[in-house]
Amino acid sequence: MSNPINIIGIGKSLPNNEVTSLSIDKKLGLASGTVYQLTGLQKRYFLDDKSNSLDLVFNAVAEALRHAKLCIDDIDCIINSSATMEQAIPYNGASTHRLLNPSRPIPSFDINMTCLSTLRAFDIASNLFSNYNNILIVSCDIASVGLDWNNIRTAGIFGDGACAMIVTSSNSGGIIVSNFETHSKGYEYCMIKGGGSKYNPNNYKGDYKDMSYFEMNGKNLYKLSSKILPSFIDKTLKSKGLKLDDIDWIVPHQASQSSLNHIVKMLNIDKEKFIDIFKTHGNQVSSSIPSALHTLMHTKELISGQKVMLVGTSAGVGLGLVVWEIP
Repeated sequence: MSNPINIIGIGKSLPNNEVTSLSIDKKLGLASGTVYQLTGLQKRYFLDDKSNSLDLVFNAVAEALRHAKLCIDDIDCIINSSATMEQAIPYNGASTHRLLNPSRPIPSFDINMTCLSTLRAFDIASNLFSNYNNILIVSCDIASVGLDWNNIRTAGIFGDGACAMIVTSSNSGGIIVSNFETHSKGYEYCMIKGGGSKYNPNNYKGDYKDMSYFEMNGKNLYKLSSKILPSFIDKTLKSKGLKLDDIDWIVPHQASQSSLNHIVKMLNIDKEKFIDIFKTHGNQVSSSIPSALHTLMHTKELISGQKVMLVGTSAGVGLGLVVWEIP
């Protein structure tokens, strides 16, 4: 076993504002059923003016702490794995630390690999237990603020949410294999152009608001992912003598309904062990994988020794896969 790690607490939080595809049809003046037909998404949750992202973080962490039977002062390190920033500076981890207000200045830092941020944080945390006993991993993405509803196929697949995990070392189980790759030929397939030094309010001549919208070339992204993901999964599993039949549960990034359906068909996966929450959550960016993992851990009967494969893609284009054996 390469890296013993256990999840002793997990929590998630959704905004109170439930947004159905039918309500979006009505708002945009579309025929009833249009958005669902284009996206496969029945509903998602968007933050409204009555709450903010910190509310979601606080609620997700509170559930994780209850689940772990710990308090915030039992945490030794905070990793914020959100794909987007609450604000440009300071970093998200400092904001999380201030929100939770531990009695001591425990360290915090950020990890950002967009949709794979939490998976990468989980992998990195497994190497840190010589320094920290209990590590809190937090992700929160408010995708709704950057959606361009002129492109329904893209805007319509996203939802907001937050997740938190508390991890510690274990005497058994842990990460059997982890692998991450970057295929930057797809760098321009998913972008938010604004917010950095390349395009800033001082050098951009048009309406800078346009730079804050998420852009996706879904066709090219789907084509590239379909080409590289199957061999990535196969070689990663084979590196430890594993095959898909050895995996008890598969927790994918909830990228889109079409991508999830394609993975199931392409890899001939048993749907009973495939965690799909897309229809009711949408793509929550960095919170997608831990949200699906939350569903697995709270709705299925998990047994020590079972193997969970967490896998997905990110903007960039990044690939990530971790096989975690339940302690």
